[in-house]
Amino acid sequence: MSLFNKTFSSLFKTRSIIRETFRKVLGKSNLHDSDYEIIEESLLSADISWGITNNIIDKIKSKSFKNTDWEGILQELLSEILIKKDIGLNKIILMVGVNGVGKTTSCAKLANYLIGLNKKVTLVAADTYRAAATNQLLLWSKQLGIDCVSNDRTADPASVAYDGVQSGLAKNCDHIIIDTAGRLQNSKNLMLELKKVYKVISKLSDNISIIMNLDANIGQNSIAQIEEFNDIVPIDTVILNKMDGTSKGGIALSIIDKFNIPISFIGIGEKIDDIVPFNINDYIKSLIARE
Repeated sequence: MSLFNKTFSSLFKTRSIIRETFRKVLGKSNLHDSDYEIIEESLLSADISWGITNNIIDKIKSKSFKNTDWEGILQELLSEILIKKDIGLNKIILMVGVNGVGKTTSCAKLANYLIGLNKKVTLVAADTYRAAATNQLLLWSKQLGIDCVSNDRTADPASVAYDGVQSGLAKNCDHIIIDTAGRLQNSKNLMLELKKVYKVISKLSDNISIIMNLDANIGQNSIAQIEEFNDIVPIDTVILNKMDGTSKGGIALSIIDKFNIPISFIGIGEKIDDIVPFNINDYIKSLIARE
């Protein structure tokens, strides 16, 4: 399956909500207030932010469209609104996020993707609170045929991260992917611990990408998570996991619009290759295209 088709398939639920609404209203030659309310409700229900929703409605009101092709109209409007920003992953990749968003699996998926690009990768199991996470990462690394640095003799994630980065740099790895424990943004001690991890690995290199892992199902709550984590460490990009089961796929637009940071990948399942590089044009087309 092509990358576009994977993206298209993952956005089925979100696309269904938007498609049905626009079929009702944008086939009309003249739109009324009630039609704009329907559009607004549809976009908001897909977890597209108030700002983008209002921007779209304002643009529809201000433009004289020569046809009623709602797909083309919406693609045009979203392309105007969103800044297309590419992401290049740095040598050291620090995975962060709350509990249960799929960070450990994302580490393995990303490693597999990079290996497919002929990159040399090392994994670092710095989630010292969850033995299952370390075991899972060790199993993934064995399957992928790559190194995984871990240390069951210490509970200090900064120490494990430091050793892992040191090892990866010594082996001239292209990428060193560090798994970290899930932490709630209101847990001060755990957030400070994450800050320490970042500070420690920064002593070895400033070539670091911090990837925020999010569960697409939580929609606008993602915004609060990014804000809290960004106060502790500088978030560079986002992986949106569980996109295959959500009707809130519009959250990607809200994240890009609010923080001006790119989405790097979307997770669309549990298998090792269920990760898709995020392409804004493919995303917009997949969000609103016909089946």
